[in-house]
Amino acid sequence: VMDEKEIICDANDDGVGILKIVNWRVEKKNDMDESTNNDANERTLICCQITERVQATNSSLPSTSDDGRAENATKCFLQWMHAPNVQMMRGGLCHISAILSPVSCNEETNEADAAVREFLAATQMLEHLLAKLFPGDVPKTSSHDILYVHLYLSEMSHFAKINQHYVQFFGTHLPPSRACVAVGKGALPGGRRVMMDCSLQRGSGGYLRSDGDSLDSDSYLNQAFQNKHHLLRKCLHVQSISHWAPVCIGPYSQANTLRSALVFLAGMIGLVPESMRFIEPTSSEVSRWEVQLCQSWKNAAAVLDGLDDGGRLMGGKLEDSLGALVYVSQTALESLLDVDDTDNYESVPWKRLWSRADIISRESLSCNGGIVMGSVDGSAPDAQPSDVDPSLYDEDGVLYGGYEDEGTWREMTGNTENTTVEESEQTLHVPLLMVCLPELPAKAQAEVELVCATRRAATCLEVCTGPIVTETTSEGYDVSSLHNLDMPWNAGYDGTPSRTVSTESNSNISMSSVSRSMGSGCASMSTVMASCTSCPDAMNLDTEQVLSQMIDLAIKTAKKRYEDLTLFSIKDILNVRLYYTAASVSKLGATKANVQYLDDGSHLRSQLHSVLKLKSTMYYHEKLGSSDASNIPAYTVVPVLGMHLSSGEETPQVENEGTPLLAIQVFMCDMLRTEAELWIRYNR
Repeated sequence: VMDEKEIICDANDDGVGILKIVNWRVEKKNDMDESTNNDANERTLICCQITERVQATNSSLPSTSDDGRAENATKCFLQWMHAPNVQMMRGGLCHISAILSPVSCNEETNEADAAVREFLAATQMLEHLLAKLFPGDVPKTSSHDILYVHLYLSEMSHFAKINQHYVQFFGTHLPPSRACVAVGKGALPGGRRVMMDCSLQRGSGGYLRSDGDSLDSDSYLNQAFQNKHHLLRKCLHVQSISHWAPVCIGPYSQANTLRSALVFLAGMIGLVPESMRFIEPTSSEVSRWEVQLCQSWKNAAAVLDGLDDGGRLMGGKLEDSLGALVYVSQTALESLLDVDDTDNYESVPWKRLWSRADIISRESLSCNGGIVMGSVDGSAPDAQPSDVDPSLYDEDGVLYGGYEDEGTWREMTGNTENTTVEESEQTLHVPLLMVCLPELPAKAQAEVELVCATRRAATCLEVCTGPIVTETTSEGYDVSSLHNLDMPWNAGYDGTPSRTVSTESNSNISMSSVSRSMGSGCASMSTVMASCTSCPDAMNLDTEQVLSQMIDLAIKTAKKRYEDLTLFSIKDILNVRLYYTAASVSKLGATKANVQYLDDGSHLRSQLHSVLKLKSTMYYHEKLGSSDASNIPAYTVVPVLGMHLSSGEETPQVENEGTPLLAIQVFMCDMLRTEAELWIRYNR
């Protein structure tokens, strides 16, 4: 019983704070806590209401004699158009994309309550999917097996209420990592307020919560415990104030490591860990978003340094990233509006924003966010990298190479010369996709999200960036030939295009693609940006052709490193994340931006589904002689205000000339191959 407590919270915490216990005592626990019971009853009641609403919608399908059957059938059809897609990979890794409420709760008077109902409907759909997809799993596949969650809200003000139910669904013990952003009111499909996607590893929840002594089934869990070399999953969950990692606003885990090879890092914002307050600039020449972005990279580096994958090598580094997603808020953009700029991009300083974000990110990557490797777990001296004498640090940024002094280090390594450690090219060439969104968690102005190789994997499996590939939309690139295959009609997505489009409007579209890979066919993140040098005719733009070529270019870029072109194909794609400009942004006064949303992405989502379905069908038709491609890559369509791709190379090819239209991040992996490569090169 807490007799005296203090809640540390301010307006920026979105209803989540730190509980400081001053005085406490122990009493005998009652059989049932009334407040917990009430919360459970409330959740059950809301879930029942959502279920009844969905059932009522389904039962509204009229009989053949009903004159209004066309209108009602269309409403039901549109609900199924927003059904999530699931990709299941070898080894039990899965991705479930774009989980939405079947119906938009438009009758609610309170927006936050409507968002809560939509979230509960989405989690109910997720529970139903897991039960139907994996009925024979032992133990039962559940939310405990989810290792990463992307939560997209229409407004960040909904977060506080949604988070109460998020905690109940995912729990507080070893929860998944999470990135949460707000994309704008009316930007999600059908005017919805909540969209979610998640990655899961079957058997990993039981793996974290049991010792494996009583297992007798041939399940993913049993197979994982028989593997003595690699951990199926490991969580880093910091739950109290520390000097190195921000406390989760959630709960969520700061990082989830999969098969001792890949690290999925939660979204990092610019909170100072010791105070859990945003870092503030000490000069009027520096904006808040700039120092927050720098602190975000530092927090990410600290979390990576604190990792333990169960092997001999501890920690991790920013240069081990396969891909980085940098979020900046609308507030960050508005902070640059009062500065004279030569941009002709509707007087909005996009170039200045992307240039500053790129410089800060590259500097953070080059010095590992200012974190000396080994400083978090105490395996290295408490010192920071020195610009005066960088030769005192080894190639991993560890002072004296981890030895007690400089003399011992040079004696043990045979290094007697004070040579300056050159900056790693691989560090500088981590691809960065930068996007601008209306709001970020806790009113943050910058956030960083990473997928990285573990230090163990990075030391024995080469991690490097492939060559940049640029293309223009090909006039001879005809997707209509894909429709000639005999394939089933699927929820209205597949089939011959309903209108005739001209390829002439696509001639001004250029594409830049860059890929960063780990090992030979183990994992790769490809990022493709499509830009237009002149204003396209939206009615004549063949978006399906553009998307099809972007997917091909992403796979082609990932293959560039390897002579064996059989590595990586459409079947190896775990998920595709498509970003598109959903609003027009113009200058409104000296310090405000006017944002008008134009599209909720439903049309893009339909076209992307069609492209992925058709390409999967072609692959299985050519390789297996079958046109059944029910297991297609998962995908999520994300609306943004603006975007930019940076590869780190100062070449004209990656300068996004023209207006950015679309960007995709394609994550390809084969985790069983990765484990085999790790065993050959490390464990053996």
